[in-house]
Amino acid sequence: MDYHGFMMSTAPYLWAALAAFLIAVPGMLMLFGSGNDRAHPWSPRRLHLIRRFFGLVLVLLALAVGLLAFSIQRYLQLFQDRPVAALELVREAPQQFRARLTLVGEGGAVDSVREFTLRGDAWMLDARVLRWQLPAALAGVPSLYRLERLSGRYDDIAQEREGERTVYDVQSDVPLDLFSLKQQFSRWLPFVDARYGSATWMPMLDGARYFVLFNDRGGLLARPADAHTAALLNAQPGWAQP
Repeated sequence: MDYHGFMMSTAPYLWAALAAFLIAVPGMLMLFGSGNDRAHPWSPRRLHLIRRFFGLVLVLLALAVGLLAFSIQRYLQLFQDRPVAALELVREAPQQFRARLTLVGEGGAVDSVREFTLRGDAWMLDARVLRWQLPAALAGVPSLYRLERLSGRYDDIAQEREGERTVYDVQSDVPLDLFSLKQQFSRWLPFVDARYGSATWMPMLDGARYFVLFNDRGGLLARPADAHTAALLNAQPGWAQP
């Protein structure tokens, strides 16, 4: 686990939430507490009003800091990449590869493992994405995605037009398809902000392994899964890894 990354993604939110709690406790006691009034019934009424006023100020300040903590947490969520698939490649012939696709569900659990024959110079995985409007987005509801197809891709456009195409359906069966419901009953799903397609592709190299991730900011993205794959990419013109 990347401890530095974990602290960077959680510490700002936790510190702001802790500050909101520490501010809210005395504020609530000053605003709603009655013990001081009973202990000193002869104290001037003006002091009671001042105490409650400062209590109200502290409560409002705690709410503002709490909203800031929530905003930081939602902002950091936009930079979290969710794993959705892994791809392993073995070269069988020139421009022909055996691809092992592992689909990953929530929590990193493996949903399915399938193998395909891909022709071309690169593989491409595409998906359909559904993004939410307010208040669903503000409440932290993540964007939804549905992987649709895995295909081979030729670098040469002429070969892409004339070469043998390999395209496979990788959709999984779901009991409730919000994408179809939105298309058929768009008026009854007002919180859907946008529906769009997203795709990622990388070169097919013998022995290469890739991770496919989903990010709420845009969509699918692919990264090398190990140092061997990164070295293979570095040897390809235009694919040097940072």
